[in-house]
Amino acid sequence: MPKVPPAGYFPPMHTPPFAHVPAASAAPGRLALLPLVAALALACKPAPPPAPVPEPAKPVELPAYAQAVLRDMDAKADPCADFYQYACGGWTANTKLPGDKSRWTRSFSTITEENDNFIKALLEKAAANPGGGDADWKRMGDAYGACMDEAAVEAAGTKALDPLFAAIDGAKTLPELVKVIGQLQRHGVDVFWGGSVDGDFADPGLQVLHLTQTGLGLPDRDYYMPKPEDTKGKELLAAYPLHMQKVFELAGKGGKADADKALKVEMELAKLHKPRAELRDPTKTYNKLDRVGLKKLAPEIDWDGWLAASHGAHVQDINVEVPEVYDALGQYMKKAKLDELKAYMKWAVLRDTASHLPNTIVEADFAFFGKQLQGQAELSPRWKRCVRATNSKLGEVVGRFYVQERFGGASKDVARTMIGDIQVAFEQGLPSLVWMDETTRQRAIDKKNTLVFKIGYPDKWEDYSSLSIQRGDHLANLLAANAFAHDDQIALASKPTDRSRWFMPPQLVNAYYHPLLNEMAFPAGILQPPFFDASYPSAMNYGAIGMVIGHELTHGFDDQGSQFDPQGKLSDWWSADARKRFEERTACVSSAYGQYEPVPGTKINGDLTLGENIADIGGLRVAYRAWKSRRAQEPNQAPSVPGLTEDQLFFVAFAQGWCTLSTAEATKEQLLSDPHSPGQYRVIGTATQLPEFAAAFSCPAGAAMAPAKTCEVW
Repeated sequence: MPKVPPAGYFPPMHTPPFAHVPAASAAPGRLALLPLVAALALACKPAPPPAPVPEPAKPVELPAYAQAVLRDMDAKADPCADFYQYACGGWTANTKLPGDKSRWTRSFSTITEENDNFIKALLEKAAANPGGGDADWKRMGDAYGACMDEAAVEAAGTKALDPLFAAIDGAKTLPELVKVIGQLQRHGVDVFWGGSVDGDFADPGLQVLHLTQTGLGLPDRDYYMPKPEDTKGKELLAAYPLHMQKVFELAGKGGKADADKALKVEMELAKLHKPRAELRDPTKTYNKLDRVGLKKLAPEIDWDGWLAASHGAHVQDINVEVPEVYDALGQYMKKAKLDELKAYMKWAVLRDTASHLPNTIVEADFAFFGKQLQGQAELSPRWKRCVRATNSKLGEVVGRFYVQERFGGASKDVARTMIGDIQVAFEQGLPSLVWMDETTRQRAIDKKNTLVFKIGYPDKWEDYSSLSIQRGDHLANLLAANAFAHDDQIALASKPTDRSRWFMPPQLVNAYYHPLLNEMAFPAGILQPPFFDASYPSAMNYGAIGMVIGHELTHGFDDQGSQFDPQGKLSDWWSADARKRFEERTACVSSAYGQYEPVPGTKINGDLTLGENIADIGGLRVAYRAWKSRRAQEPNQAPSVPGLTEDQLFFVAFAQGWCTLSTAEATKEQLLSDPHSPGQYRVIGTATQLPEFAAAFSCPAGAAMAPAKTCEVW
């Protein structure tokens, strides 16, 4: 049961978010490639000798940040026709998608790659000298060392999985099988249903178990029901059981018959699942029950047995996000053949551990999930996979050593100042929102004033002392770490909320807002170039990380966050008229993004991405307002990057954070399963909605980036 915040900024990818015009025609305010000449000023007199024109600054004479900004732009593009091409065209033309990636961004991916290299050196040091630090240092080194010991992994094979397979084979009835489901889930295997522990929507001071729909091998229900015209989708679905069969055979755990049974179960689960966009309304996904109520909802499932096997016998408070799914799931499991359910569970064990098994299985897993599903050209080298695995299972262990060397106090101080500026700017913008009445406006201010923010890393580190890591058995370590994380989280259920906990380790390049806690967090990992540098011009910091901060703040007031009051309680705290006018404007946003078609035949789902799109638009607007206030206090008004005004630099810095290369397959997966729009459309869709952008580049009304109709929410 991983800790997953309700509203992230750019979640980790699945493994395991035009026209050109000549420069001379550019309107005033746009970047011009040629100097303007005043030809008529002295037409009646002999022209004086021209003033000496300074030589253009050589790139080497510019600060490194300015060189990078200019290098990654396409200054020949018209920013009013396609701002993404203008801001990112140089980068996309000169950057090659790494063979071991299906998506690559100028910001997140670059920082993550740098982090991985640093963490690799850290882990190698710990593995080589496990006695050179405390118990966590040894735990970290042993985990990485075991993962890198390829010979030991090959020799161990699937032995560590034998107890799980034996438990599945030993179940003779559905109640017995349900207990095994709990055992598998403790060890990180995703079957039938899932859950996490988080606040009670009606009482956020209490932690409850939230049950969700899950259990599919493919990224989303739609992969099991491709449209008639979706040839590639049908080919992928046809290839899936062949992949299942191959992995069963390589592991010596089954064959074609087992693959066919497993696929049959997944197909039935997919039919039961609700589309993701339908799960965005918290008033519909809050259905709190006690143990008695859960048994009445799906009496076919032995919930007491499952909770006991899940180490959750103490759990009394449960929220079922989609009751109709659980009702139907219980009925399905009762009538399904036991051997079909078992085959599915065995497949799930192999599917969820495949990337940690011997190389023949790793390569088969990559051939389907990496190459065919995501379009990834090559498997990541082993060290990268082991860095990811150690990071994932020992997040705050690695994080503690990471921040000692990679996160300075100056960064935290500057980030804190920016957060304060953006909070002030948010409040300053409220009077201009014509859809909001005075009572609701004051309530919004109250929520902003109670907002808590976390920067860098936790004040108290998680205790891993009960987790035993063995130097010679990587797969056993993986299962033990999964059980540790599961037990750590389920132990919180039906207990008071601990507000000191983080939902991301500090080295992660990400950020989040949590509506039940009314808090936003910015791990140390994201507070790095190109998102942030204490020495950058304010236009760049506010355009890049400032937009991230504004994005997370706006999540507190998007279509979901706006339904939680300042204390994090789900309640109707707005006036009815304000809510109606707000929803009219959010419908505008959904429609605006729904017109984009990143992959032929697949458009952005405006309802699924609504919250993130609202946060992008509001985040950029409030960051711009905050920056203008900060800029007015700066004594040096000289442009920071030649050819760009500071207003233009602000928007370019924002856009360059989203320069993205992606395979068509990865983009399609994102469109079907990710609440974030693809990077190109986070730039175009967001900038299009801001008159401040059009003014900065003097875009004529009706230009592609300056439409007549815009959607102002925040």
